[in-house]
Amino acid sequence: MTGERQSRGEPAAGEHRAHGHRDRVWDLVSAYGPDVTALCRASTALMTGVAGMGLSAGPAGTVPRIRFFSDTASSRLESAQLTLDEGPCRDATATREPVLVADLAGGSWRQRWPWFTRAALEAGVRAVFALPLHAGGVLHAGAVDLYRAMPGPLNSADQLAATTFTAAATELLTLERHGLNLTKAFGPGWRGFEPAEVAGATGCVMPPSVPSDADGVLLVCWFGPALLGPVRQRIVTLAIRQGLRGDHAYRFVLAVHEAVVNAVVHGGGRGQLLLWRRDGRLWCEISDHGAGMVTPESPASAAGPGPEHAGWSGLRIMRRACTSLDITTTARGTRLLLSRRLDSRSAT
Repeated sequence: MTGERQSRGEPAAGEHRAHGHRDRVWDLVSAYGPDVTALCRASTALMTGVAGMGLSAGPAGTVPRIRFFSDTASSRLESAQLTLDEGPCRDATATREPVLVADLAGGSWRQRWPWFTRAALEAGVRAVFALPLHAGGVLHAGAVDLYRAMPGPLNSADQLAATTFTAAATELLTLERHGLNLTKAFGPGWRGFEPAEVAGATGCVMPPSVPSDADGVLLVCWFGPALLGPVRQRIVTLAIRQGLRGDHAYRFVLAVHEAVVNAVVHGGGRGQLLLWRRDGRLWCEISDHGAGMVTPESPASAAGPGPEHAGWSGLRIMRRACTSLDITTTARGTRLLLSRRLDSRSAT
């Protein structure tokens, strides 16, 4: 996104693979969202190398609660971790790193998790893999737990599928934080399709029309390089419809456009945009799964460096154009949350 990014050289094979992973993340989000349970129900089909799956999640710093389990064995093991306060989900949450156990019957796992290991082996589980819920710049407490009856590590294809699934699940959990009704915004009948095939040439999903004076979701969009122009035009239309006029509308649209362009250029090539109205403001969140910003501009330095530092110019535009700007960024992605007050001053 806008701002200085991790340095990049010529794209290597790993870079192309990363782009494919990010594309697939957004495909899963658009196909199975907004309900994370819908995605979880498809877990064993999406990750063919595992037999069972569990999801425990909660806000960062809290004890995660069980959100989903795919079968009886997964249910028992998710509950065991919660009750016993030990196991791969707990370790993945604490370390923020994947916990990959190729064989629970070997190594020191019986000493590390004595009760969980016993419960897992009794349930017929030999291998377990826990991936922390960290994507799009946001970290949740909890993990995606994958269970398998046969010992052995995840191969590269299974590990990529698991990482992609976990990122998509994390994204849907993050959307829940806004407390928005996104069901109609995502639309029925999306499952199994690519976003562009369903959303048409703009790549945008329009929920049922929201009156200009009512709160609600206005737009959900998964964008890429080919959609920069159409996305900007759609934001122009919606901003004016919601009451922004003249220079106020221009500045808000420019701020959103800067965030979208930089998500494409620096944030992995694709991203997600969510636009809604609440409490007299227009809100817009732009998220990507790129390498993150090195050091986002702090509120105290809103004026920013001089024009020669082009990397910061977009953030300066956003701060001047918007009522608020919040930045969340890690090595797993960036989210920008912009708002613009809708009042008599912005409607003139």
